[in-house]
Amino acid sequence: MPLTASRAQTYVEQGLWTDERIGDLVTNQAAKYPDRELFSFGGQRLTYGQFAAWTESVAATMVAAGVGQGDRILVQLPNCLEALVLQVAAFRIGAVNVPVVPIYREHETAQIIADSRPSVVAAAATLGSRTPTAEIDGALAEHNHTPRLKFAIDGNHDGWATVPGVDAPPPTNVPLPEPLAADQPALILYTSGTTSAPKGALLSSRALIAHLRNFADVGELDESTVLAAATPLSHLGGFIAGVIFPAYLGARSVIMPGWNADAAVEVIEREGVTLMMGATLFLQDLVDRYQRGAGPTHRLTDYMAAGATIPPSLIHDAQAVGIQATRCYGMTETAGICTAARRSDLIEQRAEWDGRILDGMEIESVDDLRQRLPAGQIGELRIRGPQLFDGYTDKVVTAAQIDSDGWFYPGDVGQVIDGWVRMTGRSKDIVNRGGEKFSTQDIESALLSHPDIAQAAVTAVPDDRFGEAVGAWISLHDGIEWDGAQKFLAHLDAMKLARAKLPVQWHVVASIPTTASGKIQKFRLVDLNDLATELAARLDN
Repeated sequence: MPLTASRAQTYVEQGLWTDERIGDLVTNQAAKYPDRELFSFGGQRLTYGQFAAWTESVAATMVAAGVGQGDRILVQLPNCLEALVLQVAAFRIGAVNVPVVPIYREHETAQIIADSRPSVVAAAATLGSRTPTAEIDGALAEHNHTPRLKFAIDGNHDGWATVPGVDAPPPTNVPLPEPLAADQPALILYTSGTTSAPKGALLSSRALIAHLRNFADVGELDESTVLAAATPLSHLGGFIAGVIFPAYLGARSVIMPGWNADAAVEVIEREGVTLMMGATLFLQDLVDRYQRGAGPTHRLTDYMAAGATIPPSLIHDAQAVGIQATRCYGMTETAGICTAARRSDLIEQRAEWDGRILDGMEIESVDDLRQRLPAGQIGELRIRGPQLFDGYTDKVVTAAQIDSDGWFYPGDVGQVIDGWVRMTGRSKDIVNRGGEKFSTQDIESALLSHPDIAQAAVTAVPDDRFGEAVGAWISLHDGIEWDGAQKFLAHLDAMKLARAKLPVQWHVVASIPTTASGKIQKFRLVDLNDLATELAARLDN
C-alpha cells in the first residue's frame, strides 16, 4: 500500500501505530490477569490464564507438525471455542490467520484454498446436512494441495486430527516461533462476496491495534465492559467481539452459538452484557423484545450497528428502551469500523449519520475524476489511515482499488460534513432512470421504516421506457400476510420520496440473503423463490 513517511510518522505520533503484535495480546494480558474471566460459552468459562495455556498447547501442536512463521491457518468453524483458540494460536506462532465463514460451501471454499494454500485447515465434521471436512477434502484434491495438519471439530473424519483439549499438556521440547512483526500481514480475510468471488484482504497487527484503540476511545470502553458475540467467530466482527477486543480491554465476553433473539435477551440480562456490535437485524430484534417488556432487571446499554441499512427510526426506538445505539461505517479493509459516535453526540446526529471519522482516519467524497467534492456533496467515498489494510492477495485487484496516494476506494457512495459521514449507497447500487440517477439505499431505508417490513433490498430492474426502474425485494415480519404493494407504495409516497423512486416490481421472499456481517448479497436476489410477486403501475414524475 502506498504510504508516505510523513503519514506513517503521524500515525506513530498519534499513538495509533506501535510495535505491539497481535500475537502477544492474550499472552501479555494473561500475565497480568491470570485468574480473570476472559469469556464464557455455553456452560464453560475460561480465564485469561487458562486460555493462554490452551493457546500455547494448540500452537505447539501445530509447530510440531512443521507449521511456522508465515504459514496460513484456515479456520472454517461454527461458533465454538476451537474457532477462537486456533486463530489466536496462529497469531502466537507468527502464522497467518485465515478465518472463513461456515456458510461458504465448495464453490467459495475452493477459491479461498486455491488463493491461500493453507498449511492447516480446521472444519466441522458435520454442519446440519453438510459435511464440511469432506467439502474441504474435495477442494484440496481439486487444487492438488496437501496441508500439514487438518483438524475436525465435533466429530471424526478420516485423515483429520482433533484439536487438543483445554487441559491437554503441550508437546514437550517444542519452541514456539515469535509472532509476526507489527507491520506484517497477520490476517487474511476473504470479503465480502456481495457481488463476486471473495477477495483476500491483508491486515497487519498495527492496523488491527489501531482499530482497537480507536474503538475503545470512541466507545469510552474499559475493563468493565461486557461484550456479547453472536456473529460468526470465523469472521472479523465475531472474532474481534469474542476474544480480541475483550482481551485488549482486559474485559470479558459472552459467546453465543448463533443469533437467537430470545436467548440473547436472557444472556444479556444474566451476564450483565453492556455492548454488542453487528447487523441491524440484531438490534431490531432486541428493541422489539424490550418494547414488549423483556429484560426487566438488565438490558443492553450500547449497540454499534453496521453492515446494512439502518433506519433512523430504529436509533430512536432503541433509545426509548434504554439502548444507546450508534450507526457506524466500516469494513474488513479498515479492520472494522472507521466512523462512530460518542455518548455525548445528539441522538438526531446518531440517527441520521453513520458516525464521525475516527482518529487518524481520512474519508473524502470525490467526483467521477476522483477530485474532492465540497462538504456535503454526495460522491464516491475514499479512505486512508492507520486502520487500512495492506491490500488484497491479488495485486491486480489491489491496484484497481488503491491509488498512488494510498486512497482506498471501497465502492461506496456518501457525503462528509464536519467529520461526519453518511453512506448513501454503493457505486453499483444506482438506478439510472432515463438519466436520472439515485441511490437504492435511500429507498431501502424508507421501506424499512414501515412496521410490516423486516428486511428490504432494492435494485435496478429493466424498464422499456426509462431503461431502468426500481425493484424491491422484501421479507415481512412474522404474522404479516402479503396483501399487495399498495400500502407500501402509499407509505413511500407519504414520506415524500420522488415518485421515480417508487418500486415498480415487488418480490416478497422468506429472507434476504446477507453476508456474515449483514451486507446484502444482491447478486443472489434473482435466484430467490418469491412468496409473492407484483408489478405495480408505472408512475410518472
